[in-house]
Amino acid sequence: MLLQRILTAVPLAILAVWFILTQSSDALFYALLLVVFIAGWEWAQLAGLNSVVSRLLYALLILAVTYFSYALLDKEYLSWFKLLMTAAFFWWLFVIYRMTTRDPKVPSDASSLLKIITGFVILIPPVLALVYIHQSADGAHWLLYALIIVWIADSGAYFSGRRFGKRKLAVKISPGKTVEGLYGAVLATTIYTFLAALFFELDVMQTVILLIIGFFATLISVAGDLYISLLKRERGVKDSGSILPGHGGVLDRIDSITSSAPFFALFLGMMVFN
Repeated sequence: MLLQRILTAVPLAILAVWFILTQSSDALFYALLLVVFIAGWEWAQLAGLNSVVSRLLYALLILAVTYFSYALLDKEYLSWFKLLMTAAFFWWLFVIYRMTTRDPKVPSDASSLLKIITGFVILIPPVLALVYIHQSADGAHWLLYALIIVWIADSGAYFSGRRFGKRKLAVKISPGKTVEGLYGAVLATTIYTFLAALFFELDVMQTVILLIIGFFATLISVAGDLYISLLKRERGVKDSGSILPGHGGVLDRIDSITSSAPFFALFLGMMVFN
């Protein structure tokens, strides 16, 4: 299983790095439209839309709204973009609160209007956030930093959890995740963030701020992972899809990015891009 995950993840990571470093922000946006379409299809299942037609229409609607939201990245509408990122950030704080105060619902095939609407909040802001970072000053490298920190957090949590994990982090949502795994993720991303600060030639204060951003980004990325796990548990499925061998669906691969990307766009924007 681990080998299959690696054989899938490594080519995807190489492709992502190549694309980010060599292609324009517009090209990145159109590539992300394909990702958000597939993610919308998978989300429709988690929201209880069972027919092929309803899932397809939902994915197309997500795609259309994402496409027309791209205008928010123009300077004329940038204040609206920042407002959207702020709203997405506080929404994730609310999600964290809800996950710590209630148990998952009993698995059901019934559709949920709330989850149908939530899909727009989950899937659209990250696309705009990633493109916003990419088109900013030295944006390709900052975007790689934002994505790699999520990948390192995931790997750090996995290996630390397997080696040292004893205390369950959220046993009713994702029994495999442990507190020790979270500690490993934080340690790994802190080291990585410090090295990134050296790469970007940040001064002492900027380095401290980036370390704080990296710390909270790690926590909020875990929240994204847990939230998708919660939805899958309430739906009674193991994976959001089967398009990626060893990983499941697209949502299974981008769950942490859905929560961390708006956070990075908002706070890196305050520190670096203004």
